[in-house]
Amino acid sequence: MSITIKDVARAANVSYSTVSRALKNSPKISAKTKEKIRRIAKELNYIPNAVARELSSQKTTTVGFIYNIGTHKSNLDPIMEGIEETVAKEGFQLLSFNSRENLKTEHNYLRFLHEKRAEGILIFPVITEEGSNLSYLKSLIKGNIPVVVIDRYFPELDTDYVVSDNFGGAYEATAHLIKLGHRRIGYITGQEYQTSVYDRLEGYKKALEDHRIIYQKELIKKVAPKLPSSIEEGWRATKDLLKERPTAIFTYNEIATVGALKAIREEGINVPEDLAFIGFDEVAVASHIFMPLTVVVQQAYKIGEMGARMIIERVKHLHQKKDCLETRHISVRTKLLVRDSCGAKLKGRVKVNLEGDLDGFNS
Repeated sequence: MSITIKDVARAANVSYSTVSRALKNSPKISAKTKEKIRRIAKELNYIPNAVARELSSQKTTTVGFIYNIGTHKSNLDPIMEGIEETVAKEGFQLLSFNSRENLKTEHNYLRFLHEKRAEGILIFPVITEEGSNLSYLKSLIKGNIPVVVIDRYFPELDTDYVVSDNFGGAYEATAHLIKLGHRRIGYITGQEYQTSVYDRLEGYKKALEDHRIIYQKELIKKVAPKLPSSIEEGWRATKDLLKERPTAIFTYNEIATVGALKAIREEGINVPEDLAFIGFDEVAVASHIFMPLTVVVQQAYKIGEMGARMIIERVKHLHQKKDCLETRHISVRTKLLVRDSCGAKLKGRVKVNLEGDLDGFNS
């Protein structure tokens, strides 16, 4: 059950009307009492519209989608397309908002969707060094509002999610480099508080372990926790990594890939003759780099489509007042698209053109 205004009144030891007036900033309530009530309401994760929602039987047929474009620009369009087409087919309306990797903005949109009685929420969550809106999402789910998480997930949140097989994709890319004879495989990674980043790093490590290659920390370089993730960070991390003389490099996302290739070009290193290269994701990079780049490809459209189906199933299930659905965790397979940059197709010394407009690509 969701927290009601009566729960706040009980905890604050005041009347229902006092809570209502305090939250509306009535001049009839003292500043001290207002502060106390607001603090308790926040601690209880009270959402003002909860009572109205419980009393209302009207169906809005509206679902919300909160996304961010901080680090995954290349996948956003197909994810959106998958969601929009699926929601429209089911006769639902979609409200979409960009959190821009900002926790407060995301929190405000979550609150807005709840107050507008959206029947379900899809979210590509913001997860930063400062934290996340996990507790707020828990309060929504507790209040019987379906939530489906996409791209990233919270291990401690009991809800549906659909993500790429980040572990499997990184494992396959690393194993491919190993089969080509590489043992010193450098990896450019991000911050591990994001599950997609963590899972990719674990996939890399597991591939090394399974092929009896010792994991070397000096071959792992992290981009700084800077939002949005920047090309300069990928460039800096790669400059550091090249000092360790890897024979191959694998990057964790498309923006890090662009930065890495800038650093490689500046050092006068030829790909793939002198250094094998694989990146995770391709769309944004492919349009700015005139080279046959080996990449791990995600099924972004399918992620959006499946996420939309899951949220609509949850909403319909609530309409029909059936028993709870089992929580579903879906991992969508990735594909390793082998081109020339990994060296698999290398014949003789064919120089790869790295003269694309790298500087014009902005995160």
